Amino acid sequence: MALRAALLAATLICVAQAPTSARACGDGEAPTACDDPSPNGFASWMLGRVSQALQADRDKALAAFTAGANGFRTADTYVFCVGPDGVMTAHPNPILQGHDVRDLHDRTGNRFIQTMLDTAKTGQVAVIHYLFPKPGSTIEEPKTTYYTKAGDQMCAVGVYDTDAAAPAAATPDGRVAQLRQKLDGEIPTQARADWLAFLEALNAQGDAKTAAIAQARRDMRAATAALDSAGARPAGQD
Repeated sequence: MALRAALLAATLICVAQAPTSARACGDGEAPTACDDPSPNGFASWMLGRVSQALQADRDKALAAFTAGANGFRTADTYVFCVGPDGVMTAHPNPILQGHDVRDLHDRTGNRFIQTMLDTAKTGQVAVIHYLFPKPGSTIEEPKTTYYTKAGDQMCAVGVYDTDAAAPAAATPDGRVAQLRQKLDGEIPTQARADWLAFLEALNAQGDAKTAAIAQARRDMRAATAALDSAGARPAGQD
Protein backbone atom coordinates (compact mmCIF):
# COMPACT_ATOMS: atom_id res chain seq x y z
CA MET A 1 0.00 0.00 0.00
CA ALA A 2 2.88 2.40 0.82
CA LEU A 3 4.51 1.90 -2.60
CA ARG A 4 1.15 2.37 -4.33
CA ALA A 5 0.53 5.62 -2.42
CA ALA A 6 4.02 6.86 -3.26
CA LEU A 7 3.41 6.06 -6.92
CA LEU A 8 0.19 8.09 -6.93
CA ALA A 9 2.03 11.02 -5.38
CA ALA A 10 4.90 10.76 -7.81
CA THR A 11 2.64 10.85 -10.85
CA LEU A 12 1.46 14.29 -9.77
CA ILE A 13 4.92 15.83 -9.45
CA CYS A 14 7.04 13.83 -11.88
CA VAL A 15 5.85 13.75 -15.47
CA ALA A 16 8.50 12.11 -17.61
CA GLN A 17 8.83 13.73 -21.02
CA ALA A 18 9.47 11.74 -24.18
CA PRO A 19 12.84 12.61 -25.71
CA THR A 20 12.79 14.29 -29.08
CA SER A 21 15.00 11.58 -30.56
CA ALA A 22 12.52 8.79 -29.84
CA ARG A 23 11.31 6.88 -32.85
CA ALA A 24 7.69 6.18 -33.69
CA CYS A 25 6.08 3.86 -36.23
CA GLY A 26 7.22 4.77 -39.72
CA ASP A 27 10.43 6.47 -38.52
CA GLY A 28 13.97 5.19 -38.95
CA GLU A 29 14.43 1.64 -37.73
CA ALA A 30 10.89 1.37 -36.35
CA PRO A 31 8.19 -0.64 -38.18
CA THR A 32 7.55 0.91 -41.57
CA ALA A 33 3.79 1.16 -41.14
CA CYS A 34 1.71 2.57 -38.30
CA ASP A 35 -1.10 0.13 -39.12
CA ASP A 36 0.95 -3.02 -38.43
CA PRO A 37 -1.69 -5.80 -38.55
CA SER A 38 -0.14 -7.76 -35.67
CA PRO A 39 -1.56 -6.68 -32.28
CA ASN A 40 1.90 -6.41 -30.74
CA GLY A 41 3.96 -5.58 -33.81
CA PHE A 42 5.55 -2.45 -32.37
CA ALA A 43 5.97 -4.00 -28.92
CA SER A 44 7.72 -7.07 -30.34
CA TRP A 45 10.04 -4.86 -32.35
CA MET A 46 10.84 -2.73 -29.32
CA LEU A 47 11.41 -5.74 -27.06
CA GLY A 48 13.76 -7.17 -29.67
CA ARG A 49 15.85 -4.01 -29.45
CA VAL A 50 15.68 -4.22 -25.65
CA SER A 51 17.14 -7.75 -25.66
CA GLN A 52 19.93 -6.73 -28.02
CA ALA A 53 20.82 -3.69 -25.92
CA LEU A 54 20.93 -5.69 -22.69
CA GLN A 55 23.16 -8.30 -24.30
CA ALA A 56 25.56 -5.64 -25.55
CA ASP A 57 25.85 -3.62 -22.31
CA ARG A 58 23.42 -4.32 -19.47
CA ASP A 59 24.08 -1.22 -17.35
CA LYS A 60 24.11 1.15 -20.29
CA ALA A 61 20.90 -0.37 -21.64
CA LEU A 62 19.03 -0.05 -18.33
CA ALA A 63 20.11 3.59 -18.09
CA ALA A 64 18.87 4.24 -21.64
CA PHE A 65 15.49 2.60 -20.90
CA THR A 66 15.05 4.78 -17.82
CA ALA A 67 16.01 7.96 -19.67
CA GLY A 68 14.00 7.05 -22.75
CA ALA A 69 17.15 7.58 -24.81
CA ASN A 70 18.29 5.92 -28.04
CA GLY A 71 14.73 5.46 -29.28
CA PHE A 72 13.48 3.54 -26.24
CA ARG A 73 10.62 5.97 -25.66
CA THR A 74 7.79 7.32 -27.78
CA ALA A 75 4.99 9.64 -26.71
CA ASP A 76 2.88 6.74 -25.42
CA THR A 77 5.30 3.87 -24.91
CA TYR A 78 8.27 3.32 -22.62
CA VAL A 79 10.40 0.38 -21.52
CA PHE A 80 10.61 -0.86 -17.94
CA CYS A 81 12.55 -3.79 -16.48
CA VAL A 82 12.52 -5.75 -13.23
CA GLY A 83 15.36 -7.94 -11.97
CA PRO A 84 15.04 -11.50 -10.60
CA ASP A 85 14.88 -10.10 -7.05
CA GLY A 86 11.78 -8.06 -7.92
CA VAL A 87 13.65 -4.74 -7.90
CA MET A 88 12.74 -2.24 -10.63
CA THR A 89 15.94 -1.68 -12.61
CA ALA A 90 14.56 0.61 -15.33
CA HIS A 91 11.51 2.89 -15.35
CA PRO A 92 10.95 6.56 -16.25
CA ASN A 93 9.31 7.19 -12.86
CA PRO A 94 12.14 7.56 -10.29
CA ILE A 95 9.85 6.64 -7.37
CA LEU A 96 9.96 3.04 -8.59
CA GLN A 97 13.71 2.84 -9.21
CA GLY A 98 15.56 0.48 -6.87
CA HIS A 99 12.42 -0.74 -5.10
CA ASP A 100 11.00 -4.24 -4.78
CA VAL A 101 7.80 -3.97 -6.84
CA ARG A 102 6.57 -7.56 -6.66
CA ASP A 103 3.67 -6.48 -4.45
CA LEU A 104 2.66 -3.58 -6.70
CA HIS A 105 -1.02 -3.99 -7.61
CA ASP A 106 -3.94 -2.09 -9.07
CA ARG A 107 -7.26 -1.41 -7.34
CA THR A 108 -8.60 -4.80 -8.38
CA GLY A 109 -5.81 -6.54 -6.48
CA ASN A 110 -4.04 -7.60 -9.69
CA ARG A 111 -0.34 -8.05 -8.80
CA PHE A 112 0.77 -7.66 -12.37
CA ILE A 113 4.51 -7.38 -11.75
CA GLN A 114 4.63 -10.70 -9.91
CA THR A 115 2.61 -12.33 -12.69
CA MET A 116 5.02 -11.04 -15.32
CA LEU A 117 8.03 -12.25 -13.34
CA ASP A 118 6.47 -15.69 -12.97
CA THR A 119 5.53 -16.11 -16.63
CA ALA A 120 8.15 -14.22 -18.69
CA LYS A 121 10.11 -16.48 -21.04
CA THR A 122 13.15 -15.81 -23.19
CA GLY A 123 12.28 -15.43 -26.86
CA GLN A 124 8.54 -15.14 -26.22
CA VAL A 125 6.35 -12.04 -25.96
CA ALA A 126 3.42 -12.38 -23.57
CA VAL A 127 0.58 -9.94 -22.82
CA ILE A 128 -1.08 -8.79 -19.61
CA HIS A 129 -3.87 -6.32 -18.80
CA TYR A 130 -4.08 -4.16 -15.66
CA LEU A 131 -4.84 -0.66 -14.38
CA PHE A 132 -2.11 1.96 -14.02
CA PRO A 133 -2.08 5.80 -13.84
CA LYS A 134 -0.71 7.86 -16.67
CA PRO A 135 2.15 10.27 -15.84
CA GLY A 136 0.67 13.33 -14.14
CA SER A 137 -2.56 11.60 -13.06
CA THR A 138 -3.80 9.56 -10.10
CA ILE A 139 -6.47 7.82 -12.17
CA GLU A 140 -5.76 4.16 -12.83
CA GLU A 141 -6.59 3.43 -16.47
CA PRO A 142 -6.73 0.19 -18.47
CA LYS A 143 -3.32 -0.72 -19.84
CA THR A 144 -2.08 -3.51 -22.10
CA THR A 145 1.55 -4.50 -21.57
CA TYR A 146 3.77 -6.83 -23.60
CA TYR A 147 6.71 -8.44 -21.84
CA THR A 148 9.53 -10.94 -22.21
CA LYS A 149 12.60 -12.22 -20.40
CA ALA A 150 15.94 -10.81 -21.53
CA GLY A 151 18.90 -12.29 -19.71
CA ASP A 152 18.07 -12.05 -16.01
CA GLN A 153 15.63 -9.19 -16.61
CA MET A 154 11.87 -9.12 -17.19
CA CYS A 155 11.33 -6.22 -19.58
CA ALA A 156 8.09 -4.78 -20.91
CA VAL A 157 6.43 -2.06 -22.97
CA GLY A 158 2.82 -1.04 -22.51
CA VAL A 159 0.09 1.11 -24.02
CA TYR A 160 -2.98 2.66 -22.41
CA ASP A 161 -6.27 1.37 -23.79
CA THR A 162 -7.74 4.84 -24.26
CA ASP A 163 -9.91 3.90 -27.21
CA ALA A 164 -11.29 0.75 -25.60
CA ALA A 165 -11.94 2.57 -22.34
CA ALA A 166 -13.78 5.52 -23.93
CA PRO A 167 -17.30 3.96 -23.85
CA ALA A 168 -16.96 3.49 -20.08
CA ALA A 169 -17.28 7.28 -19.65
CA ALA A 170 -21.05 6.86 -19.86
CA THR A 171 -21.09 4.58 -16.79
CA PRO A 172 -21.16 5.77 -13.14
CA ASP A 173 -17.57 4.60 -12.66
CA GLY A 174 -16.57 6.44 -15.81
CA ARG A 175 -18.21 9.62 -14.58
CA VAL A 176 -16.36 9.36 -11.26
CA ALA A 177 -13.09 8.86 -13.14
CA GLN A 178 -13.76 11.97 -15.24
CA LEU A 179 -14.46 14.08 -12.15
CA ARG A 180 -11.34 12.78 -10.39
CA GLN A 181 -9.24 13.61 -13.46
CA LYS A 182 -10.68 17.12 -13.58
CA LEU A 183 -10.02 17.68 -9.88
CA ASP A 184 -6.44 16.42 -10.27
CA GLY A 185 -5.75 19.49 -12.38
CA GLU A 186 -7.55 21.95 -10.10
CA ILE A 187 -6.54 20.91 -6.57
CA PRO A 188 -4.20 23.59 -5.10
CA THR A 189 -0.66 22.53 -4.27
CA GLN A 190 -1.23 22.98 -0.54
CA ALA A 191 -4.18 20.58 -0.67
CA ARG A 192 -2.38 17.81 -2.59
CA ALA A 193 -1.56 15.78 0.52
CA ASP A 194 -5.20 15.73 1.66
CA TRP A 195 -6.35 14.91 -1.88
CA LEU A 196 -3.97 11.94 -2.09
CA ALA A 197 -5.06 10.76 1.36
CA PHE A 198 -8.68 10.91 0.20
CA LEU A 199 -7.90 8.90 -2.93
CA GLU A 200 -6.05 6.26 -0.91
CA ALA A 201 -8.98 6.01 1.52
CA LEU A 202 -11.34 5.66 -1.44
CA ASN A 203 -9.17 2.94 -2.96
CA ALA A 204 -8.94 1.14 0.39
CA GLN A 205 -12.73 1.25 0.73
CA GLY A 206 -13.11 -0.28 -2.70
CA ASP A 207 -10.50 -2.93 -1.90
CA ALA A 208 -12.33 -3.80 1.34
CA LYS A 209 -15.65 -4.20 -0.49
CA THR A 210 -14.03 -6.40 -3.13
CA ALA A 211 -12.43 -8.55 -0.44
CA ALA A 212 -15.73 -8.86 1.46
CA ILE A 213 -17.60 -9.96 -1.67
CA ALA A 214 -14.89 -12.50 -2.49
CA GLN A 215 -15.03 -13.89 1.07
CA ALA A 216 -18.83 -14.13 0.93
CA ARG A 217 -18.59 -16.12 -2.30
CA ARG A 218 -16.03 -18.45 -0.76
CA ASP A 219 -18.26 -18.96 2.30
CA MET A 220 -21.25 -19.76 0.07
CA ARG A 221 -19.25 -22.30 -1.91
CA ALA A 222 -18.01 -23.90 1.30
CA ALA A 223 -21.53 -24.07 2.73
CA THR A 224 -22.87 -25.62 -0.48
CA ALA A 225 -20.09 -28.18 -0.49
CA ALA A 226 -20.76 -29.04 3.16
CA LEU A 227 -24.49 -29.54 2.49
CA ASP A 228 -23.75 -31.71 -0.52
CA SER A 229 -21.29 -33.75 1.50
CA ALA A 230 -23.81 -34.26 4.33
CA GLY A 231 -26.52 -35.27 1.86
CA ALA A 232 -28.80 -32.50 3.11
CA ARG A 233 -31.89 -31.71 1.09
CA PRO A 234 -34.36 -28.81 1.25
CA ALA A 235 -37.33 -29.29 3.58
CA GLY A 236 -40.26 -31.15 2.00
CA GLN A 237 -38.03 -33.41 -0.13
CA ASP A 238 -37.20 -37.05 0.53
